[in-house]
Amino acid sequence: MTSVSLPVYDKKPRQNITEKVQINEAIWITVTREERVANLLGVAGTDVPIEYIQRLMLPYRLGVNGYAFIVTNNGYILTHPDLRPVFEGILKPAYNRVDVIEIEIPDDETEPRNFSDAIKEFRRKIVFHNRGNATFRIKSHLDDMKRILVQTRHFFFMGINGTPFSLVIALPHKYGFNRIQHPVESDIHRMRSNDKIKGSLAQFFTGNWTIHPDWQYCRYLDDKESFNTPEEEFLHFLKKMEGPGWKWSKECDRKLICKVVADAKITSWFNQNITTTTKEENGAELVKKIGIVVAFMATHSGLTRWQDFPQNINTSEHEPNFQLLHNKAIDEIWYRRAVEHHYVDSSNFVYAVPHDVGNSSHTLVTVSHAIFKEDGTKKAPAAVVGYQFYHKALYQLFTKITSSCGDMPCKRTCESEELHCVILDDNGYVIISDNLQETGYFFGKVRSDVMHQLVEEGIYRVTTMFDYQGLCPEPIDTASPATKILSPSVHLMKLVNWAIGTIVFFAKSVFPHYLEVLPETEHLGNHFGSHEDYNAELHDHTETEEVAYGEKEFIEKFAITKTKPEPCDHQMYMYSLVHYSERNISNSGYNRSMVDCTRPYIVQKVTGSNLILVVVNNLCRENSTRVADSPDPVQVDYNMSLACYRAFYNDFPRRHYMTCINRHINESEIKLCGKATNISPSRIFQIMILTLISYAVLI
Repeated sequence: MTSVSLPVYDKKPRQNITEKVQINEAIWITVTREERVANLLGVAGTDVPIEYIQRLMLPYRLGVNGYAFIVTNNGYILTHPDLRPVFEGILKPAYNRVDVIEIEIPDDETEPRNFSDAIKEFRRKIVFHNRGNATFRIKSHLDDMKRILVQTRHFFFMGINGTPFSLVIALPHKYGFNRIQHPVESDIHRMRSNDKIKGSLAQFFTGNWTIHPDWQYCRYLDDKESFNTPEEEFLHFLKKMEGPGWKWSKECDRKLICKVVADAKITSWFNQNITTTTKEENGAELVKKIGIVVAFMATHSGLTRWQDFPQNINTSEHEPNFQLLHNKAIDEIWYRRAVEHHYVDSSNFVYAVPHDVGNSSHTLVTVSHAIFKEDGTKKAPAAVVGYQFYHKALYQLFTKITSSCGDMPCKRTCESEELHCVILDDNGYVIISDNLQETGYFFGKVRSDVMHQLVEEGIYRVTTMFDYQGLCPEPIDTASPATKILSPSVHLMKLVNWAIGTIVFFAKSVFPHYLEVLPETEHLGNHFGSHEDYNAELHDHTETEEVAYGEKEFIEKFAITKTKPEPCDHQMYMYSLVHYSERNISNSGYNRSMVDCTRPYIVQKVTGSNLILVVVNNLCRENSTRVADSPDPVQVDYNMSLACYRAFYNDFPRRHYMTCINRHINESEIKLCGKATNISPSRIFQIMILTLISYAVLI
């Protein structure tokens, strides 16, 4: 929510003033005269939900991994896809003071908050309403700070006239300037006017489908009708569009609706049983063998289709329906990763499992693959297809393959205790292991020394990432039991509080039905502990243990450690797989053999995927001198508070969005001016006397 306000002035330059004038001791007369005035009537304003502004940015035109954001005249972010103002349902203390330079982080290997001159100049141009463009190599996070995406982005910025805001559009370098454009014949009315389509356009929206819940396709401005789902609302307007007298309004995005209808028509085959329509003769057997529970398809227009395979679904273990978790098409993580990985190898599939899931029987593996539309030398992402299947099916396949050597004789396999076999994804997380407890964990937590060597050999690259929107629990200093030396002003405040309390007490006695005393509650502005839970725990503890404590020992043992969330910076190390061409892979670490315990592992790529196979010699002890940097966030210590550091080193320029008028040529003619209360020397003396009296009374 953002507030928009402006002052309201009385535009009448003159006003009739009526006053009584004494002519003599007994006679008063009424005199009316005209005076120049300048009256401020008040301030008018309204609150605007941020989501209303976001709808105007037309995210479907920006495409996958493209986005727009708005910056205020102070350089703070108003809306941005990476703005995280809420932490576990609580607003962060500095949620409205996130600077643009703190959210667009260049890949320049600098220390935290040591911003380059180029990015600071970029910020200055945005704040001062300049129009232009810039190109940076930006690092951003995915999947709740677990993965990193480093890509070149082109930024286009300009000021929004009449507002303190600037608009910035960011597009990825590889595919941000091309988008899918359906032919003119795909327009809704053209499709209905020709004879190729018989029946309603709603025939293409059958089976399991959903649209992006955050995009505005078409709606009523006054909300005169309510709909349970975005799909119900879409079909309502689609029916009206086919009827006579339909006129496009500003609340209906014609281009977006035409894209959705065209995509629905092209992908209507997905409503059929895909196990029978596949080119594979044994499609049904393949689905059953792998244990696929759902196949899905998402397009650039926000349309998502899916098909369940109930024969493979264990109802007691299955997670919530697919459409409840993955209905945002191009904004889904598997969509974004698949499109980005297309430029590594267009034939690869991207595999992913939930993080830190361990040995869970209902874990699902998500597999995705990007589909690009090509036109000559240009191409653009059109859709992403994929499927989900149970992790236990992958484990069985992995065990079957790695427990034998095929036709070749071998002494050891992954089934033996001498070897530890694991498959990692392109960010270093365990997809499958012979130890199921490691599923979803960062490999550096399993074998830190091996992960360290994988980085040294150029298998993985480490990128330092900063989170300037972090939140840290800071302890609240408890008061010392020693007596304070209070200033006279403190005694004066106590005297005022006593007087107010006395007045309220007598008012309560006289008017008992009109005043209600609310119970005093202690409110800790954080979520790091519950006072009630602590009391319950303490009560149970004292009942079960009969231990005598002195007063000091009791306070030290059972004192509540109060904390409050404070803004802080985090630093973490994120990993990404280094991709080699066929020409350069011979010089990489993929073709090296295991050498005793100096190199207790071998590594190989898994063809057609984003995975690698690592086989570790379990007979070699872990080398504690080689430790891989952790992706877990660690607080950055500046040897001073973050607020002080920002004030000293990150005091960036700001722009006054309105001109200041401190003088007017006609102000000397205005005689009717308000007068504020001023403190004269005599009043200062009176205040000092009252302070001394209150101090003497309280002592």
